[in-house]
Amino acid sequence: MIVQATDYAVISDKASVLSEIFNPETQIAIWSDQMCSMAQQYAESFKDLHSHFSIKQVLTPDSMPQYLSSVLKSGQGRAELIQSISTLAEMFCYLFEQESLGYRMHLLDRAMCPKFHRDYVPCRLVMTLRGAATHWLDEESASLALSEDSYEGPFNSLHTGDIALLKGAGWFENEAKGLVHRSPSVDQGDWRLFLSMDFAN
Repeated sequence: MIVQATDYAVISDKASVLSEIFNPETQIAIWSDQMCSMAQQYAESFKDLHSHFSIKQVLTPDSMPQYLSSVLKSGQGRAELIQSISTLAEMFCYLFEQESLGYRMHLLDRAMCPKFHRDYVPCRLVMTLRGAATHWLDEESASLALSEDSYEGPFNSLHTGDIALLKGAGWFENEAKGLVHRSPSVDQGDWRLFLSMDFAN
């Protein structure tokens, strides 16, 4: 069921919404998915288990479970989180006919990309496992934000656990478009757990 839809942004609680990214006018497709309670429990305890964490790897979906098992420390809900991420990797590669993907996962105590911008990639999947999630702009606000040095106007925000495909300026015939977005600020003493998936080539 489509929960909310415009040509620019499509939001649903069904995984099938991700295929809407192939609509030429769609710049963001959001699957409003809530992590299972066990995976959520592991995400909440992540900083206690990993004081610092930052990975960037090219992986196949088949190699994802073993790789994550090697870098994520034992804790309640680890297996469920690994299964969820591995399934997401399979979906990403199937959707875009990719054999492998570029995978990033970071524990953050500050905004990674604090200014509104476009990514010069075909498409990027983002998900915030814990903490504040990605901010994004509608089409009208995007033009305004890119013309100002410091945009302070209204913006939209993903929710923790949302899975979103962000179309970039590297998508075929999307050179002058691409979703405008930024990382959220992180309050002092707080933190985020963020992952992304990209085309590997």
